[in-house]
Amino acid sequence: HKFYNTPKVSKFFFFCVSYSACAKMNKLCALAWVLVYFCRIVLIVNGIIYAKSGINYFSETYEGFELRENGDSSMYSFPVLEPVIKDEVIKDQYTGLLILAPFMGAAYICVAFTSLAAAFFFRNPEASITLLLQASLLSMLGCIVRPYEPDDVYNEGAKDSVQNAQLVAVITGWIGAFGPIVAALIKQQ
Repeated sequence: HKFYNTPKVSKFFFFCVSYSACAKMNKLCALAWVLVYFCRIVLIVNGIIYAKSGINYFSETYEGFELRENGDSSMYSFPVLEPVIKDEVIKDQYTGLLILAPFMGAAYICVAFTSLAAAFFFRNPEASITLLLQASLLSMLGCIVRPYEPDDVYNEGAKDSVQNAQLVAVITGWIGAFGPIVAALIKQQ
């Protein structure tokens, strides 16, 4: 009993316990930073993907109006939709697509630049909320609605691949959105 109560053993024991607590805390802090950066990375990737799509919708709309004015319906195409939607549907619904495309482009560009602004300029809670809104309102609603859309509109296998890609966006968005919240809870311990 006397050996454990000596000052040297007590200091050594305190050092071991505090070192163990510090190591555990360092791992938790590292996890917190990984979660915060994951949120930022998801926002940047979403921003790039949606910016490219939005710009494509806009540019193809202007090209589409020129094709429509020339009157040759055999030339009707919408390259941003061709991998997903059947050519017959694009040609049959061409005027409607031209009307909707600028609005889709504007929505995608808005989401893109909001993502990029959140990734680079927002604090952690605001960035997290932005990602949560994107994941739940844009990606998740797409995943909920898509199964009810008619299969004959899509190219073979395209409906499933779009659904899977959007499901990945939902999962990474939710993980990224809750990452900073978990990080804040870890840092409070």
